[in-house]
Amino acid sequence: MRKRRKDVDYRLCDSALFKIRSRKRLAKILLTKTSLISELTAKDELYVRRWKHKQKEQWLKQPPNADEELNYRPIDIPDPLLKTIQARIAKLLRLVTPPDFLFSPVKGRSYVDNAARHRGARAFWQLDIADYFPSCTANSVARFFGREMMCSPDVVAILVKLTTHKECLPQGSPCSPILAYYANGPMWREVFDLTQKYGCTLSVYADDITISGYTVPKKLIWEIKMCVRKHGHKLKKDKEVSLIHKPADITGVIVRDGRTFLPNRQLEKLAELRSERRKVQSRRKKDKLDIRISGRLAQRKQVEGI
Repeated sequence: MRKRRKDVDYRLCDSALFKIRSRKRLAKILLTKTSLISELTAKDELYVRRWKHKQKEQWLKQPPNADEELNYRPIDIPDPLLKTIQARIAKLLRLVTPPDFLFSPVKGRSYVDNAARHRGARAFWQLDIADYFPSCTANSVARFFGREMMCSPDVVAILVKLTTHKECLPQGSPCSPILAYYANGPMWREVFDLTQKYGCTLSVYADDITISGYTVPKKLIWEIKMCVRKHGHKLKKDKEVSLIHKPADITGVIVRDGRTFLPNRQLEKLAELRSERRKVQSRRKKDKLDIRISGRLAQRKQVEGI
């Protein structure tokens, strides 16, 4: 594989995944054997479904009850061998230089960087794509590997089998986040071009879209919505936010007066931890709280620079 120079953009055509024309070459690039690829692609059951709590480190083996359903997210966990191959695909795709507006999943760019991109803006508009991975179809993945990566049809078929589940990207695969971006590349490029046309700033953090500027025209938002729908996605109506002359909460960071701040809820948690530490007597408990407080302070420094 060609080495990447830090001062030169690494394009899709520079990727080791570009223009693969044989199974043998694919196996070599994925650091595996053709026999293993054949074995995996022949299997019907490559995933185990589990349900993960959205707030806690809690997993269920069976679907949650109806009253708890909204608190859990279904995760399809890939076969260990398949997961290794998916991680390899993700690594190769992440080598490609990402556009400036993409912040997740991008190594070295954080939720803080995503919010900081909008410092100095007067107006903000936030959108959220619903069921992002389930809406990334096997056809869109095939289009990416076939048209943009120019792989042969048989290689495309294998890559689609290795990266999709039930005709879409699975929530649980290590390559789904980056592949979701590339599978929707035409849509994201159109959205970026629209924001440039209206003189606005765009950032994309997975399925979260933020547009900012001195003003954010309603016509721009309407055109973005039409673009997203045209590419087979829907937006969450309850997550749409429009602000002007007000602080914006962007991926958990407050943007206000040209600066970034921790939201009050995070500052309250820090105050609660400090209060709890003053009350406990046990040295062991104090040490544990010190670690948590230190983490909160590091987060505040990262966000606010203090």
